[in-house]
Parts: sequence; structure tokens; C-alpha cells
Amino acid sequence: MNKKQKDKLDKILKDKSSGSSEILLNLNKFFVSSIGKKSLLDESVKKAKKKLSHFAAVKNYLSNVEKLLKHGNQEKLKEYLEQTSLTENKTAITIFNKLYKKLPDAKSILTFSRSGTIINVLKLWKEKNPNLNVIISESRPEFEGRLMAEELLKSGFKINLITDAMAGMFVKNVDAVILGADAILRNKNVINKTGSLSLSLLSKHYKKRIYVLASKTKFLNTNNYKLISENPEKVWKFNHPKLKTINIPFEEIDKKLITGIISD
Repeated sequence: MNKKQKDKLDKILKDKSSGSSEILLNLNKFFVSSIGKKSLLDESVKKAKKKLSHFAAVKNYLSNVEKLLKHGNQEKLKEYLEQTSLTENKTAITIFNKLYKKLPDAKSILTFSRSGTIINVLKLWKEKNPNLNVIISESRPEFEGRLMAEELLKSGFKINLITDAMAGMFVKNVDAVILGADAILRNKNVINKTGSLSLSLLSKHYKKRIYVLASKTKFLNTNNYKLISENPEKVWKFNHPKLKTINIPFEEIDKKLITGIISD
């Protein structure tokens, strides 16, 4: 792997702001550009599995790519990679059509963090309702919600950006809460960015519908999920012998708190 290829792959693997669907698509594009270079693909898959195994969709995708590489059939691998691009692009349309049937008269929704699927669904929603009010919780400590706000602003949306702590003031006035998912467990519990559980509990308290939007690639055949701690300095760069700063980026939401999971 030359430096240019390494830098390109590292950029994808170190992406902390994009949703898992977007990371998968970027990884897929990299693999498409590497067709015919087996050693490069083998090395890239190994590196990606170490860095991205906590994303269900990416983990399933990498397992399929690895199997095809072992069989050595370049045509089948190319076909799978091309099909992945087509499938991911159609996913948002399928999910939106199902969601819109449940919320045809919605005027205001609240969402959280950054999700490529939600961004694409909202763009389709805007065609049906140009005045849809979108409230985004910024998602500390990485502030992915700000990134989603920036992208939607480019598409002509009017956005209300709030801090995560303000969610309780806004949930009670929206028609629904929309979340993405990093994984759906076999028992239908949801893994998503930390803060999702708080929103789910608030939605339950105020009797608001809360829908999780997730592609079928995010469904896992397990009920186990290991919480991962990340760099605590992202929360607070302060050291003290009696201070332990905790940064756990993903959490599990009980299915009983979710109105429904909408998938392709």
C-alpha cells in the first residue's frame, strides 16, 4: 500500500463525524477503486475490521468482502461492490416511503447526532413538505449534530440547533423524534450515539412517537453489545487525581422505548 492509498484509507477509518452508512459507502468506493489489487484489498479489509467492527453494517459488509476475496473471484467481488452502492442509495427512498405513511401530517421533528440515512430521508421529506421544522440536538462531545445541520442548511432547510440538555424543552412540542442506528440487536434493542436513550425516555414521558431508521445491513444476529470507552479528553481536557472523565460514545436503547424500527 503506497502513501496515497494509505492516507485515503486512514481518512475513512478515522472518520468520527459521519454515520456508519456513509462510512460504508466511502469504504466501498475505496474498494471499487482497488479492484484487481488483491494484496491492497486484503490489507485494507484487515485494517478496517480492527477500526470499524463496532458498526454493524460495516462489520457485515467487511465479512462479505473478505469471503469473496478468499474465493478469488474478481467478477463476483466487483458485482458485490457495485450492488452495495446501488442498494445503499435506494435505502433512503424505501425508508422514507414507510416513514411518511406513519407521519403524513408531521410539521415538526427532532433528531440527534448525524446520520446519512436521516439526511437523505429529510431531503425527500422536504419535497413533500417544504416547511418541515427540523430540530437537531448537537450530540456532544463530537458535535455531529452541527455537521448534520450544516449539510441540511445547504439543502434549504430551516434548522433549530439545540444542546442535548435542552431536549426536554423541545420534545414535548414536536410530532415525532427520529433516530438513526449503528446496530439493531436480535432482540430489537437499538445501539446508537449516547444521548439517544435520554431522548427515548423523554419521548416516552411526553407520549411522542420515536422511530429508528436503519438499513437491513445494521441488524445483528446477537443480543450482546460491548460498551466502548474513547478518549476522555474529548469531554474535558483536565487532569486531577480525584477526577475520572468518562466518554462512552454509544449506548443501548430498550425496544420498549421505541415506537418502531423502519428499515428497507
